[in-house]
Amino acid sequence: MTSDLYDLDILEKDYLPVLQKKSNVILKMLEGKKVLEVGCGTGNLLNILSINDLELHGSDYSNEYLTKAKQKNPNIEFFQGSLTDPTMWGKYNQKFDSIICSEVLEHLPDDLKALKIIHTLLKPNGVLIITVPALMLLYSEFDEKIGHYRRYSMNSICSVVVNAGFDIVQNRFWNFLGMFGWLILFKVLKKDIKKTSSPLLGQILGSWLKLEMKISFPIGQTIMIKARKK
Repeated sequence: MTSDLYDLDILEKDYLPVLQKKSNVILKMLEGKKVLEVGCGTGNLLNILSINDLELHGSDYSNEYLTKAKQKNPNIEFFQGSLTDPTMWGKYNQKFDSIICSEVLEHLPDDLKALKIIHTLLKPNGVLIITVPALMLLYSEFDEKIGHYRRYSMNSICSVVVNAGFDIVQNRFWNFLGMFGWLILFKVLKKDIKKTSSPLLGQILGSWLKLEMKISFPIGQTIMIKARKK
């Protein structure tokens, strides 16, 4: 993943309704109060979750991202570290009830190694909440540009999660409508997010996702998983 903050700022401003709906689903999956988000970026998700009665922590490899995350969330503890460096995490002597790993694994060459490190950071029976981009059919030049090594099928992500020492508790696709937007804009038309970002589109998707909070579709732009440490 690059250190370019532009895409994350667009997400915060234009697609905030989408992130809010996603955070509501994640919140329902969380257990316990002590929560870590790995790969927290500039802290958009943590900022939304901070209104709840949770002890939140964040980590990212990028000092540039964390500087902005701290500005938004001065009461949250942050830790700089790579998710694939077990030595670094060995110095971070804390265990968590829940860990959020949202839109992170697709940026890592070795997703299994990262999940095994996350496993060590959870308390016994702790839960891991994962979101990843779905469907290699949607993989585009834009995916490559923003550092995606892959998109996942439901079977492929569930397999790597189980191999890392977790039991799958819940899994679902998310953002059925967004899947078509991604296919047309980035796969077919090969647009840049700078040219397609729109507050109106964010509002439309946010309204649609109200429905998806009640109804699960058999396919979508994103896969969401809740898994429990064995």
